[in-house]
Amino acid sequence: MASILLLTAAFLIMPLAVASEKSVESANDSQIEAYNATELVSFVESAVAYAHENGRDKALDVFSNKTGSFVKGNLYIYAYDFNGTNIAHPFKPDWIGKNKINQTDSNGVPYIRNLIEVAREGKGFTYFIFPNPAHDSRDEFKIGYAMKVDDAWWLGSGIYVSCP
Repeated sequence: MASILLLTAAFLIMPLAVASEKSVESANDSQIEAYNATELVSFVESAVAYAHENGRDKALDVFSNKTGSFVKGNLYIYAYDFNGTNIAHPFKPDWIGKNKINQTDSNGVPYIRNLIEVAREGKGFTYFIFPNPAHDSRDEFKIGYAMKVDDAWWLGSGIYVSCP
């Protein structure tokens, strides 16, 4: 929990530090990152609302469809139960039905466990390294956001903080 709070504080402070040290152009980059985080939260919230309105089975089918309404540019929704089993993913269909609780990033960060932890609390951000398919699967910093649907499952999505 303390590490999540520390990372959340760093996430909130990072754009301010970047803006104070860089040019106005870089400050605009920070504003874009903040907008992307706002868009990320809104996207996950809309998916949770969809799940509540349409039921689990229909929602999981839609969330697993790579040409569906919950794939928007670089954003997409994935779903897990609280045991760490993937139950929907539009770009990793081979993960569906598999337990990923011990999945770690290239630095050994247990990002699925961290996502579960914030989802159990209702919602929240976590951070990890993940291959970015837009940059030849180069490992990049990713901000993940998870939100509880009910006591059985949660939804998540993420945005990359790309480096030049």
